[in-house]
Amino acid sequence: MHRVTKAVVWTLAVIGALAIIGVVLMPVFSLSRQKAYRMAESPTPPSEPGMAYEAEYEYAGEEMADAARSAALPSVLITEAAAATVDRQIIYNASLSLETRNTGKVRRQIEALAGKTGGYVSDSESWVDEAGRQQINFTVRVPVKQFSNVMSQIRALGKVKHESIDTQDVTEEFLDLDARLRTLRQAEERLLAMLKRSGKLADLLAIERELAGRREEIERAEGRLRYLRDRVGFSTITVSLYEEGTAAVGPSGPYDVVYHLRTAHRVLISILQGLLTALIYLVIDGVVVWLPLLVLIWLIVRRRRRHQT
Repeated sequence: MHRVTKAVVWTLAVIGALAIIGVVLMPVFSLSRQKAYRMAESPTPPSEPGMAYEAEYEYAGEEMADAARSAALPSVLITEAAAATVDRQIIYNASLSLETRNTGKVRRQIEALAGKTGGYVSDSESWVDEAGRQQINFTVRVPVKQFSNVMSQIRALGKVKHESIDTQDVTEEFLDLDARLRTLRQAEERLLAMLKRSGKLADLLAIERELAGRREEIERAEGRLRYLRDRVGFSTITVSLYEEGTAAVGPSGPYDVVYHLRTAHRVLISILQGLLTALIYLVIDGVVVWLPLLVLIWLIVRRRRRHQT
C-alpha cells in the first residue's frame, strides 16, 4: 500500500511539472508559430488570384487607416524652422467708425476707393436712429498690399470715433492643410489603382466607400484652403458711418445755417409722420369703436324723440 501511494505521488508530481512547463512555454511557441505563419504568408504568392487581391487590399487598408488617423489629427507637427522658410500667411481685419456730415457721399467715396485699389464693397446696411442720425454699416475688401493705404484714406473722410486692427497668423494651418492634402491624395491614388484590378464584389464596394470618404476629406481641406487664401489675399475693413447729431442746440463753433436747415427739415418730417400715424390710429379706432357707439347713440336719441311725439 505504501508503495502504491508513493507511485501515485510521484506520478502526480511529474504531471504537475509538465503542466507548469507547458504553461510557461506555450506563449513562446504561439508567438513563434504566428511569426512563421506571417513570414510564410507574405513572401509566397497565394495560388489563387482572389487570395492575392485580398492580401493586397488588407495591406492597403492598413495604410489607409494610418492615413486616416494622420489626416484626422487637429494639426500636423510643424517646426518653427519649417514655418520660417515660407512666406507668412497673415489675415488683416480692421474696424473703423467715422462721424461725417453726409454718410451717403462718404460711402460712395469709399466704394470708389475700393474699386480703384482692386477691392469691393459688400454687406451694406443703413438706418436712421431715434436721434434722427443716419447710419451706414458696410464691409470693404481690399488687397492686402493696399490695406494701409486704404485705411489712411478712409480716416481722412471724417472724424474717427473708433478704430481697431486685428491680425491672425495662419501660416501653420496653411502648412498643415498642404500636408494633409498630399497624404489624402496619395491614399486616393492607391485606392484608384486597386479599383482597376479585378476582385470580389464586396472588396470593390469597400474600396468605393474608402474612396468616397477620402474624396470628402479632400474637398473639405481644399475648401478651407480656398477660404484662408481669400482671407489672406483680401483684408477686411468694417466701416461704420454716423451722421452728425440733430440736437436742438447748434454745434459748437461758428453758426452753421446748413446744419439748422437740415435739423428743421427733419423735425418737420417727424411732426408730419406723427400726425399721419395719429390719423391712422384714429380711423382704425373710429371704425371699430366710435362708429358703433355713434350708431347706438343715434338710435337712442331717435327712439326718445318718437316717444315725445
